[in-house]
Amino acid sequence: MKEERFDRIEKELKELHRELSAISGRLSVQREGFKFSDLVQEVAGAVLLAFPFAASSDIWELSEKISLAHAVFILLFILVLLFFVIEYSNLGNWKKEHLVGFLPLRLITITTVSLVVSAASLLVLGVYPAIIDSASWFFKATVLVCLFSVIGSFGLDAAK
Repeated sequence: MKEERFDRIEKELKELHRELSAISGRLSVQREGFKFSDLVQEVAGAVLLAFPFAASSDIWELSEKISLAHAVFILLFILVLLFFVIEYSNLGNWKKEHLVGFLPLRLITITTVSLVVSAASLLVLGVYPAIIDSASWFFKATVLVCLFSVIGSFGLDAAK
């Protein structure tokens, strides 16, 4: 009688273990590589923050007053900070993909998307060439707008 009971308990434990394994497998997050939908999310996030900041006269005035070296420093700061966040944080279901061995793919896509959207927002809104009238001023304004569009691009892509 006790042996039957132990056999039944053992059988139930095995069944329970199998069910828990199945549930665990379904709940585990599968890391996904970079897809077209990720690019669309990056563009949407960049647009959400780039256009309001590109329309701000504070950005135009600040970009006129800072030096070209300062703008390059800001761009490098964005790249380094973004590199560390992408490389050393455990973000959702991002699979770590690298180009040239050490350069994260998302760093390249987020930065490129943000810079292009930032420059395009200044052009679409007519800020350049109506208000911003030189190439260096346009570059500095693009970098300042990019500072914010990177946040939108990265944030929306990471939030999925």
